[in-house]
Amino acid sequence: MQANTSVEPETADEAVLQLMMTLGRRFRQRQVGDLVDPAQAGLLYTLKCRGAMRLGDIADAMKLDASTVSRHVQQLSDKGFLQRDPDPEDARARIIDISPDGRAALKATFDQRRAFVAEALGDWSERDRTSLRNHLIRLTTALGDNS
Repeated sequence: MQANTSVEPETADEAVLQLMMTLGRRFRQRQVGDLVDPAQAGLLYTLKCRGAMRLGDIADAMKLDASTVSRHVQQLSDKGFLQRDPDPEDARARIIDISPDGRAALKATFDQRRAFVAEALGDWSERDRTSLRNHLIRLTTALGDNS
């Protein structure tokens, strides 16, 4: 039998950090049938939420180094998950957007991850689920990043 090494958080902020660490590990794990590398799903999600933009703007929005974003953009483009079009304001630059195949791959990736969250909430009452939803929306808003 494996010992439970989890420590119950003493405060709400510790509980949030523990949840983020647990979800982060689970979300980064490769799942059978994944079309998108979990590290790249955030880029597709950013474009889905914010719309087409330049590479530098994606890096700023995601608070990542431009070289990291550039590598992910190339890999996702090679899979057909992104489309790159000339920037009408600067012919040297490209506007990057999520393609229909990218939207489908992102949806499949999120559906898989949503399934294990739904399973964890399976025995929660509808009232508790609604309360959790409302509190998480409030926390997300307070943290200031709704993308």
